[in-house]
Amino acid sequence: MRRKLVYALIAGLTAFALAGCGGKTKAAPTTTRSAPVDAAACSQLEGYIRLVSELVSSSVESMTQSTRPKELARRTGTTQRNLAAAADALERLQLPPSLDQPRRQLVGGLRLFAADFGRARTSVARGDLATAAQQLVDRRALMLVKDATAKIDRACGA
Repeated sequence: MRRKLVYALIAGLTAFALAGCGGKTKAAPTTTRSAPVDAAACSQLEGYIRLVSELVSSSVESMTQSTRPKELARRTGTTQRNLAAAADALERLQLPPSLDQPRRQLVGGLRLFAADFGRARTSVARGDLATAAQQLVDRRALMLVKDATAKIDRACGA
């Protein structure tokens, strides 16, 4: 039973990791662009997004290796801190106005996920893996991250 709950928790993490954070997807071509985007700013932002994606993936991998709830709680807390730090780093980037709104949206989604991981860490520490798994299913945060990365990809010509 406990093993099934750990797998449910990991499934929630995997959904976040595969949310498109940093993934280049082909957007439908648009015929107009609002303003030219600074290629250096795009490169910098996309680099940070790739780092966030790698961070999340490695956190998920680490959590899948957890064999005890105490270890899983510790790793969930580490993931929370990493997500919050990533959001802070993205927020400090100096970007052109055309990238500011999607960046703010991405930061908001990452902060929501960080808060989710904080709640999940507390639940895991109490031994309540079922609640922890539910706390990591945040469709709003997932949509914010997916939508923001799609907007960034479109603005940067991906």
